[in-house]
Amino acid sequence: MQTGKKIVFWTSLIFIFVFVIVPGVAEFTPLELTNDKFQNSFEEVRFFGLPIAILLTLFGTLKPKDPTGTKITKFILTICLSLLSVYILWMTIFAGMCRWTDNKILFQNINEKNTKIILRDFGCGAIDSGDPTYKVFKIKSITPSLIWVTTVDTTRIDRQKWQRVNY
Repeated sequence: MQTGKKIVFWTSLIFIFVFVIVPGVAEFTPLELTNDKFQNSFEEVRFFGLPIAILLTLFGTLKPKDPTGTKITKFILTICLSLLSVYILWMTIFAGMCRWTDNKILFQNINEKNTKIILRDFGCGAIDSGDPTYKVFKIKSITPSLIWVTTVDTTRIDRQKWQRVNY
């Protein structure tokens, strides 16, 4: 029975790590997923999975030797953390409505066909009444569903390495 509790505890810690660190890494690095369906599925699993994983840590934190007061404190703190995570995740749903959309390919790298310079727009859909923000980015495909996005100044690119894309 103890082995099962340890497995549940460590699995829940791994899920908490993934549900917290992966979005943090995505927010502070130029990595982006190209598949919105996968990203939305991850967010749905995260929305329900994080509070459940926090609750499942009780399998590792509650010890039979603990006094009753300590057990109650651990239980209440875990419930509060789980509810706090639901609140925070609920607030981040609205932040996820805004995103960059590829608008037009301007240049393609001659040597690396998977690297392009693209005009993108940033908007928030129905909740945004203003005009979108436009920016130019260099996008390098790492895998079919993962890209590396950085801003670029098209006046400073080496025209020997970049070919203009005409539509």
